[in-house]
Amino acid sequence: MNVRRREDAFAIAACELGLAIAIFGVGLFDGPFWMAGLATCAMLAYWTWTRRAILNRLRGAAWASQTSLAIAVIIAIMGGSYWVGLGVGGHL
Repeated sequence: MNVRRREDAFAIAACELGLAIAIFGVGLFDGPFWMAGLATCAMLAYWTWTRRAILNRLRGAAWASQTSLAIAVIIAIMGGSYWVGLGVGGHL
């Protein structure tokens, strides 16, 4: 009997939050921008891995539109985390 394990939504959200906090920390301690880019690439890879079952069901334009929207949102969130970290780091 094959039992497929479902990933816990809270665990996925916690990992995504952890990556956003890591990028905030890079900005807070005035880390180089390439470190934020590296963490963003890790976040994109994690997102595609955790959503692979859903993404495999989509075809053509639906897959492209959902994936491009998600990539844009992830980049915006990660960029915002880095920017807020830079701003907070300058005031502490």
